[in-house]
Amino acid sequence: MSILEFCQPRADLLAGTLNPEIFTANLMQVIDHYRGDPDVVQNIYTDPVAFFGEGTYPTEGMRQVLRNCFGRLGGTDATYPAIQRMESAFGGGKTHTLIGATHLAFQGTAIAAAAQGVIDPALLLAPGEVTVVGIAGDRVAIHETHGARLIPYTLWGEIAFQIGGEALYQSIGPGASSFGSPGDEYFDVVFKGRKVLIMLDELAAYAARIEAARPGGRASVATFLMSLFQYAKEHTGLAVILTLASQRDAFARQTAMIQDLVSQARGQDVSKEEALGIARAADGEVRSVVQRDATAVVPVRGQEISRVLARRLFVHIDQGGAAAAADAYMEMYRRTALLLPEQARQETYRERLTAHYPFHPTLIDYLTDKLATVESFQGTRGVLRVLALTVANLWRRRSPAPMIHACHLDLRDPRLSDELVSRTESAELMPIINADIGGPDSGDLKAQHSNAALADRANPHPDGFPLHEYAWKTVFLHSLAGFGDGLGSNVFGIAKQDALFATAFPGMTPPQVETALDALRSQAYYLRYSETEGRYYASTGVSINRVLADIRRALRGTKGVDQLIHETSRKVVKPGTLNFEVIAEVELPERIPDKGTKPTLALVALDSPAVRPEHFITQAGANKPRLHQNLVFLLVPDTVEVNGEHRPGDDMLDNAATRALDLRERLNGIGIDVLARRTLKNNPAGYGLSEAVLSDQTFNRDTKEREQALLTVVTQAYRNLWYPGQGGKIIRHEISTAGGEGGRSVIESIREVLLADGKLVTAELAVTSATAGAALKLFFAANKDYQTLADLRGAFACRRDWPVLEDKGSFDTLVRAGIRHGAWCLFRMGSAESERPADFYARETDEVPLPIDLAEQGWSLVTPQGAKQRNWTAVDKPDAAQVRKWVQEAIVQARYCSVTDVAAAVAQTHGDISVQDTGRAIDELVKANYLYVHAPDKDPSLDPSVLRGANEWVLETVSPDYQVVTRTEAATRGWVTTKDETLSLSGEQARKKVLPLLRGLAGIYKTGGTSTIDYLEVSGLKLPEGGRITLQLHQLKPDDVRALDELLDPAMSLTTQDAETEVQIVINEPRPGCKLVAELKAS
Repeated sequence: MSILEFCQPRADLLAGTLNPEIFTANLMQVIDHYRGDPDVVQNIYTDPVAFFGEGTYPTEGMRQVLRNCFGRLGGTDATYPAIQRMESAFGGGKTHTLIGATHLAFQGTAIAAAAQGVIDPALLLAPGEVTVVGIAGDRVAIHETHGARLIPYTLWGEIAFQIGGEALYQSIGPGASSFGSPGDEYFDVVFKGRKVLIMLDELAAYAARIEAARPGGRASVATFLMSLFQYAKEHTGLAVILTLASQRDAFARQTAMIQDLVSQARGQDVSKEEALGIARAADGEVRSVVQRDATAVVPVRGQEISRVLARRLFVHIDQGGAAAAADAYMEMYRRTALLLPEQARQETYRERLTAHYPFHPTLIDYLTDKLATVESFQGTRGVLRVLALTVANLWRRRSPAPMIHACHLDLRDPRLSDELVSRTESAELMPIINADIGGPDSGDLKAQHSNAALADRANPHPDGFPLHEYAWKTVFLHSLAGFGDGLGSNVFGIAKQDALFATAFPGMTPPQVETALDALRSQAYYLRYSETEGRYYASTGVSINRVLADIRRALRGTKGVDQLIHETSRKVVKPGTLNFEVIAEVELPERIPDKGTKPTLALVALDSPAVRPEHFITQAGANKPRLHQNLVFLLVPDTVEVNGEHRPGDDMLDNAATRALDLRERLNGIGIDVLARRTLKNNPAGYGLSEAVLSDQTFNRDTKEREQALLTVVTQAYRNLWYPGQGGKIIRHEISTAGGEGGRSVIESIREVLLADGKLVTAELAVTSATAGAALKLFFAANKDYQTLADLRGAFACRRDWPVLEDKGSFDTLVRAGIRHGAWCLFRMGSAESERPADFYARETDEVPLPIDLAEQGWSLVTPQGAKQRNWTAVDKPDAAQVRKWVQEAIVQARYCSVTDVAAAVAQTHGDISVQDTGRAIDELVKANYLYVHAPDKDPSLDPSVLRGANEWVLETVSPDYQVVTRTEAATRGWVTTKDETLSLSGEQARKKVLPLLRGLAGIYKTGGTSTIDYLEVSGLKLPEGGRITLQLHQLKPDDVRALDELLDPAMSLTTQDAETEVQIVINEPRPGCKLVAELKAS
């Protein structure tokens, strides 16, 4: 879908023989041709057949003007308007229509066949039947010199002269040269018996010149026009056509021209402001007359401009191709609607696309609404010259454009770039074209390419379109208009949405254009973006990007860039992150210490030569095997090739070596940019910039983004993790991270990989039965039922087929958890002659106290079976509730004693009960508020606050030398002075009162229980098959008790009570009116 398929340009345009001057329409040149001026060069405007056949698109406005004009001149139908005024903001059509009227007036029926597309032949008159008057208001003389005298040369004198020559001019007498408007007799003398066509071009300019030459002259012109219009309306043989700029546009684009015309008319320099004042006053006077009597016609309307232009440039345009192109554009706009202006989302835009084909509507809007506002740019003539060169270049290069956009204007063509730059008086912008976009002299640059071309080479469009050049060119062209006023002008620059809209076409989408503009903001010298105005624009001011480009060139190949990249690599993972010892920039195995303390994460240097990961893991140096091979984890960046590695899809052009080289070049490019920005920021004065320039938020933001980009790319490069896997084989896993300083994301990614692979044992995993079961198989795999902890720690560090411990605490956690899960037992022998361990811990015994240091010598593990074979396992040990009952009885009897004394008393009466079991029972009794304890070096007689009761004894554990005292004894000795209101029941009393209430305890609290139950224990409840369960509850708030019905009711229903069932309940602060307290105190 290309204009090359559906459009056929003029042959002379393709052959390069087209003379651009043929687009310079000149009314007086055509009139002079008919009056026999030999100096007039023959062209398409002077040849009526070529003019109507090749050069004219018959717009409705042109047809209307010609129909009215010759209908009036025919003299038989007075309904045709006698006076017509043509208005147009853009220069299209006025002069062209006047030239058409001139041909028809001079040749009439002789050219009826050629002109049949614009006028009904029946309206035409015979050749020579119409007298033609043509006056160019900006050029016609306003006075003559007679000796030393200036004689006025008037508009009415010029009309008489063109109609009847010198004889008629003289016949009207002194009135011809008088500033006073002529009387009625003038019109009879000049027009009677004649068919006259009067064309007044640029009438306002004439009035301004007269006013400048003679104050009040504009009034005379206005008076004459009123008389002329009145006469014309009353006589059918007279037709008047005049041209005015639209009221909105009058003089807005012609200030310099008006200043020059007024100054010449006055004979002295006139300021721009005064000239415009004169011109506006004259225009207002003339316009007030014209608007009363003249029929307004717009010769070329907006939707017809493309047809007019296409007629001058093409001989054929396929409308089927136009419809297909419109469909493709609308589908693209639908997919990317959020990036584009509102009009792109409207179905009516399809009609604009078809009507303007092969020109994109945004190009026409640019040419007519923006470029044409530049005073020195010659309206339609300039547009035609630009488009003629553009079409010729597109066909010469065979560019497959679906429609012609502004970005297709080839600024590398010196004729076109000169046309735009010189005609808009913007010579200072040529460096922008050559250095940034691509112009005639871009090949002379040091880089031999413009910045946009370099960007296209670095990131080529998939279909080969010069994406960056097109995007930048669109912004540049939209900066030509209003350049002098900058952002103060509404037409200067282009909004982001409009830039995407004006540049994108099927195959080169708006998101791609947006990406290109974003990239160009840091690569182009002269491209700017105003955050406040939301506009892209071109600037000739001091360019930070240009300075940065120079610094970048100077930095290439320097050590500073390598140092920056290495410095960045050290930020990928901070030392000590998540218990890894981190070593950066590793190139040889000996850089990694062979220590068995914790895992080591080694990052291979970005510029390291090719490596073999297994050497780093198995060797600590040349011919030196590594001992702790299971603790080495290697991160190899994509910039380093791994010897012998071949990945699926690798070939000669895309393999590890080429990918590594590409990434190194990318890192080098980003590093150069970051270092250039830092260099400029540290010394802006050294590059001709002030600190204020660098304070621009865009520079600071872009600098931070580039620094972050460097860190991100470096971090993402470290994605190849090598480590000992299952079976001890060295394996590779790919990690993914978004990048960022600190390395937590990298470590977390590594952690996730190792956890998924079963390689890492964390503190969380160490407590699980699954981990204990897996460890059991490793610990006792060699038909050996015991292992020292020292040997096991060493195995975790050395054996590659074992998992790795996240930290040394994980090992202790694993050992303790394995005891709880029954996977093994922990022991330490006493003397060498001992047959039983001095310390022994199993699932059935006490837990290993936290203060015990398992790193001390002598600690070992043994399987439960091994412990039984050695008769180390305790049998028939009484349960905790029974021990607690014995301990309570012994303390009540002693009243005040040490933990050791209690243990001895219990052992004497009930057998071998350990001090640990005794201490655990005392802990429970203190928490239940039965007892107080204090440290052996404290004396309650001196300081009662040393006593520790239920409120203070939360996570504490008694030692053997602690002292124990009953609450009664403490009160007797005066250590407890507050009244003890505690309600405490145990033994037979508790069995009788508490057991019957348990099933309905929740209901009691739902209807009136308000006291906190500090301790409740029910032990020895008998299950149907003979098993026993114990319920032990602490610090039950009233709401907690109300929620217990789902626990107590099934428990009491499932079990029975017998002589072994014991109950204890403690309520430290019984509340008045509490229903439970009342039940317990009832006799």
